[in-house]
Formats: sequence, C-alpha cells, structure tokens
Amino acid sequence: MGKKNFDFSGRCGILSDVDIKNALKSGVLEVQPLNGLNIQPSSIDIHLAKTILVFARRRVGEAAIDLKKPVDEFMDYEVIDPKKGGVLHPKEFILGVTEEWVKLPNWLCMNVDGKSSLGRLGLVIHATAGFVDPGFEGHITLEITNFTDLPLIIYPGMAIGQFRFSALMSPAEHIYGEAILGSKKYKNSFSKEPKPIASQYWKNLVK
Repeated sequence: MGKKNFDFSGRCGILSDVDIKNALKSGVLEVQPLNGLNIQPSSIDIHLAKTILVFARRRVGEAAIDLKKPVDEFMDYEVIDPKKGGVLHPKEFILGVTEEWVKLPNWLCMNVDGKSSLGRLGLVIHATAGFVDPGFEGHITLEITNFTDLPLIIYPGMAIGQFRFSALMSPAEHIYGEAILGSKKYKNSFSKEPKPIASQYWKNLVK
C-alpha cells in the first residue's frame, strides 16, 4: 500500500507523530515546505499565507451571487502587511490559504482543523470544507470568519490550524479529481506565494 519502509497495510486510524514522520520520510506523504515543519502528537501545524480573497461589497453594490456564474467579479485579492497585519471585521468572511502544500496517497484522507486557542477568540478557519479526499495535492484554501463583535488582526505566517491524517481501511478506488466522479482536478502546484482559490461551484450547474 505504501512505499518501502512504511507499510500501512491492514491498518486504519489517525496517524500519530511517529506515523507522520515515517510517511514524510518515505515519500508516501508529501508536505512542503518541510523546513521548520511543526509536527504535533497527531497533526501538523499549518500557517496562513499573506494573500487573501475578500468580497468586494462596495464595488458590486446590490448585485447577488448567482450560483450558475463565476464569482470572480465579487472578489479581490489583498496582501496582508507582515508588520501591521490585516483587520478581520466582525462577522466578516474571507478566503485565506495555507503556506503548506500537501499531496495525499490513495489510502490517506485529511482533515483541516482550527486551533482551539483561536476558536476561543471567535476565529474559525473553515465553514464546511474541513475534509480532504485521497489523491488531493495542493495548498488548502481556508474559509475564515470572525464570529465576534470586535475586529481581529491576523498576520501572515501565523499558525492558524492543523492537518490531521487518517488511513483508510483500503485504498480508494477513485481519487480526488477523477472525471468519473464528476469533478475536475485543478492545477495547484507548490508556491512560495500561494493564493486562495474562489468557489468553482458554478461549474457543477453548467454542463
């Protein structure tokens, strides 16, 4: 199931720090950049990249988001100042992205979890998309919301969540992005300056 020196055959469950290190060393799991990677007892810390996507409410006026159409005209890229940070207003929703890039084999799935210390401040990093299928490769887009009534200041490079890996009982027959699943695999290569990807849901309704 895996490569030499890391055989996960017949096992299932959440990977421990020992398993994660062995999977990375053998190459069956890829995470970049590895330099300074902070491995917790059963997860890897992930960090916020400097580029975010925000909804341009003033520019689009009273227009509504049509789920059958692209949303690019509703969104703008912004770069967070590393010293001053960026203000996340009360109840504001933005898209962020992880500095980390990950590639999963066909027998691993992954969860993206927030940090409890940030959750206690009202900062949530995903609305619904906390699960990542086997075969995925790319930076993870984060759905970030400030649920408090006070502004929060966020910074690029801050630890914002965790990757948690689970081994399947058997390898997946079809992996993320295969055409047979009715989905499309988007190019999401490793970048030192990744950008979040806006919703592509409209492509599911236009066939």
